[in-house]
Amino acid sequence: MPSYRAILSIGDVHPGHGPEAVMDSAVTAVSSRATVEQTDIQVLSNVPQIVVRFHIAGDGDAHDVAGAMHDAVAEVATTGPARLLLRRGGRWLPI
Repeated sequence: MPSYRAILSIGDVHPGHGPEAVMDSAVTAVSSRATVEQTDIQVLSNVPQIVVRFHIAGDGDAHDVAGAMHDAVAEVATTGPARLLLRRGGRWLPI
């Protein structure tokens, strides 16, 4: 099964939510539709990003999963652009 990475830029956490709610909501959304392989938090150009690696049958389903992740995280924090990458031949390619 193909492996994907959903990457989402994170801004401020909404009042009433703690920072841990960001990753928790992302993992809950992804795991309801796909198998979560790994999670990570990274900072790129001073912007925090969450990364959820998962596997699912195809690109269309992966886009749905990434969209669900975005929607779930947007309920607890402001979000920026999202990216979806596919693992192919040892490289991560945008799809």
